[in-house]
Amino acid sequence: MDFLNYLDARKSVRHFKQQVTISNEEIFNILNHAANAPSGNNAQPWKVIVIKNKSVMKMLQKFSYNQEQVTQASMIILILGDKSHYNTDYLIANQLKHNIIQTSQIKEKTNRIKAYFSLHPEDKETAGLRLDVGLFSMNLMHVIRAFGYDSVPMRGVQFDNIMYYLHLPQEWVPILLLPVGKADKVGYRHVRESAEQFTTIID
Repeated sequence: MDFLNYLDARKSVRHFKQQVTISNEEIFNILNHAANAPSGNNAQPWKVIVIKNKSVMKMLQKFSYNQEQVTQASMIILILGDKSHYNTDYLIANQLKHNIIQTSQIKEKTNRIKAYFSLHPEDKETAGLRLDVGLFSMNLMHVIRAFGYDSVPMRGVQFDNIMYYLHLPQEWVPILLLPVGKADKVGYRHVRESAEQFTTIID
């Protein structure tokens, strides 16, 4: 129950202590834990840009309708998706690399991947990225709290301008902007519908 209470206590924090720094070592540690999130066919299509430079953060604030958490945070994590990870050859090569399958299983695995995408062709597109990168992002937010920090997921930003400003590859799809730091004020109270209101159980 302590773990469930921990999960329930997550809040979107929009006010951060401005003198807190997060080391690169800790950032990679956080991201390595977050990367244990599931993804379709183990594609792991996420790309991550971490911004700690205050001048860059000020520019990102302009592209975020001057929301103050963007410059107050210790770092900004821009989370993107890369559709090339859904390429069948890429998926097979990656599974061979990590000994998930053997050479003798390539044909069978290839047919299974193709059959899956024939059922859900949208999962090779932005819709698939939003699902897989969303799973990664939620995992990341919980990991961030485990390290003693807080965050707030943001999509109300000018992603096109951010992509251009940071000179990021056009084939990457921006999914989420995530300011991270030590909370200076408690996040907003949760208001949630009860499970009885949104659940149907078929016995």
